[in-house]
Amino acid sequence: MRSSRGNVTRISHYASTLLGAAGRAVFLVLLISTQGVACALAGRPGAGPSLLPASSEEKNAPLSQEQTLKMLQAGVPSRQIEAFARRDGVDFKVTAALERDLRTAGATEGLIQLLKKLGNGAAPAQPPAPAGSTDLSALLHTAEDALTRKDFAEAVKALNAVIAKQPAMPEAWFNLGYAYTALHEPEEAVKAYQKTLEFAPDLFAARLNLGILLMEQKQPQAALEHLQKAATLKPDHARAHLYYARALVQTGQPEAAGKEFREVTRLDPHLALAQFELGQLELQQKHPAEALAAFERALALDPKLVQADLGAALAAEALNNTAQAVPHFEKYLASRPDDVETQFHLARLYLEQSQNEKARDTLESIYRVKPDLPGLAAALGDVNARLKKLPEAEKYYRLAVSAQPGMVDLHRALGQILLDEQKYPEAEGEFRAALTLDSHNRDAAIGLASSLYFQKRYPEAIPILELLAKAPDAAPYVFFVLATCYDHLRARKEALVNYEHFLQLSNGKAPDQEWQATQRAKLLRRELSK
Repeated sequence: MRSSRGNVTRISHYASTLLGAAGRAVFLVLLISTQGVACALAGRPGAGPSLLPASSEEKNAPLSQEQTLKMLQAGVPSRQIEAFARRDGVDFKVTAALERDLRTAGATEGLIQLLKKLGNGAAPAQPPAPAGSTDLSALLHTAEDALTRKDFAEAVKALNAVIAKQPAMPEAWFNLGYAYTALHEPEEAVKAYQKTLEFAPDLFAARLNLGILLMEQKQPQAALEHLQKAATLKPDHARAHLYYARALVQTGQPEAAGKEFREVTRLDPHLALAQFELGQLELQQKHPAEALAAFERALALDPKLVQADLGAALAAEALNNTAQAVPHFEKYLASRPDDVETQFHLARLYLEQSQNEKARDTLESIYRVKPDLPGLAAALGDVNARLKKLPEAEKYYRLAVSAQPGMVDLHRALGQILLDEQKYPEAEGEFRAALTLDSHNRDAAIGLASSLYFQKRYPEAIPILELLAKAPDAAPYVFFVLATCYDHLRARKEALVNYEHFLQLSNGKAPDQEWQATQRAKLLRRELSK
């Protein structure tokens, strides 16, 4: 999993809840990856986070409109913002447009009425700075500078010193979690966020970040509580619901996860990733029609989301709609040509659709990159056999047999190619090898009988053919070959019986052999009547 340190919301010293001389808090939202598709939830502007307390000249600086909105958007409770406003006043008036923005950001009625009242009056005086604020200010300045320079190791030292002086400063703990995350020390980051929540249990960003970190540490059950709380604190925050849905998936709660994914798509109809992950969930739950619809919606929102093409292909295939699956596989592979396993799967679909040239070209491109891929040589043998390229088919079947000598069908397939090439003794060997592995393999037995027949070894072929002829669903071809064997050995009665049986079963399916059988049967009847 990767994490993003970008575009983090900055919040002024008003985010402090327990200190009179507090700093600015930085609320970090990480980036996680799902099935190779990443989604950034929030980011950090280019300027570094400020942890400095207000200077002596700034102690009476009133709360600004921007600061108020940012705190609300970061999840700072309205009652805390009311305390800041009463202490420092405000430098803005609440217009109708601003009131709408405040309500959208989650402001309570009490906060809005207070801001309206203070917007028409003077800001109250700032109380004097507490004792020891100078030392704390220096430490906060060091942490601020270190975070700005992305010297996270130095920031950790400074923040730990701040916490030693003021252990109940939630934003210091929060930024410590941020710094540890940047240093790839997730266990320490988790501890820091947990401490943040001890002092500010309703801090949305801390809940969300902690949940994401726990997910990255493969602790979805532990993450679930925090992500659920984050989604509760900001019910209109689409991405909080998205991470909560992911945690539900990983804790084996697919129905609840599906509900959350659908809520994400309602809150943010343009978030393609939510549709994609909903499609994944539906596919895992064996709901291919619903999965296909979700993947198609994801692609409509983001045509470059190639993983959704793969999902749509798999869903369409599960619906036995190969014609719809193939274009999605092709589009996916155009962006991921190194996915040889999916290329191999697509080649098999081409074979199912009798697109033999496409199948051969795809298989040959895979062979150039990964010749030892299991099943590849056999597939190349199959496609070349279909294209009547017998030498190439023989070559690949021999490679396949060499790699998997215990596969009955490979010996049988190689035997058939050798038979077609009129290499009868070699064909016989492969059919015998197949029968050694599976003595009841009917196709191998037919192949062996045929190879013996073409070598004019009729007495050896007849017992095999007689055994095959006893099957209730014996093929007409078996009786024709058996008849000709007897005919060559001048066993007229047995030959006539099998010719007649062949003609009864064939019924126009093999006109050439039927003509030959008819002529021989007439002659044999005359000879037997003498």
